[in-house]
Amino acid sequence: MVAPARPTFPARSPREDIRPPKFADKFAVLDFDAETMPVISMFTPPTEALLDAIDIAVRGDDLRSRTIAGSELAALPQVEVTEPLVCQIFNWYATPTWGGVRLVDVLGAAGLHPEQDGYYAVHSRDGHYFETLSRDEAIDPRVLLVTSLNGQPLPHEYGGPIRLFVPFLQGYKSVKWVGAIQAYRNDPAGIKRLLGQSKTGRLGQAWLDRLGIEVSEGEPGDPG
Repeated sequence: MVAPARPTFPARSPREDIRPPKFADKFAVLDFDAETMPVISMFTPPTEALLDAIDIAVRGDDLRSRTIAGSELAALPQVEVTEPLVCQIFNWYATPTWGGVRLVDVLGAAGLHPEQDGYYAVHSRDGHYFETLSRDEAIDPRVLLVTSLNGQPLPHEYGGPIRLFVPFLQGYKSVKWVGAIQAYRNDPAGIKRLLGQSKTGRLGQAWLDRLGIEVSEGEPGDPG
């Protein structure tokens, strides 16, 4: 099998201030010219699928598996917000309108009852990418499973038909192509920390101040 060609970078980015990091060649997809916001994927994206064809596997720390069908999300309270997604690693942000359901409502529909301590790993259908949220982050009402972007079904290139959106953490925490959610008693870290590409998913204080993003008490932004 021939490995996919790695992206190349123009001398000047069409998006002001974008700074590809030293590990940019590790990404399978990097498109800074996309209209709504850059298209980024560390691994080869999964096959495109319709929302009604997606099942999200959910497993609690009791190791019992449940399944939430994509079609079931329509029965949960719907949310629409216009909030920034911040890619601190590449130094850009975009503020489209996101539509979907709260992650905490999905966990409740799956029969999970988060304890005071614990973590949730959200896995991509690409078979490789995953990131984690603490229990307090996961139940924050701002955290969504998104199914629409600017009033239209969420495009495949932006993680459709279902992606995570966490507006108060770095953009890489907002996992695209969501296919599974796993509860843990201890933090499984997440792929960016495991690969040494990020020490923490928190946003820098400069981003928080610039965009007026609030974080939970006890979860300060990183400096810079």
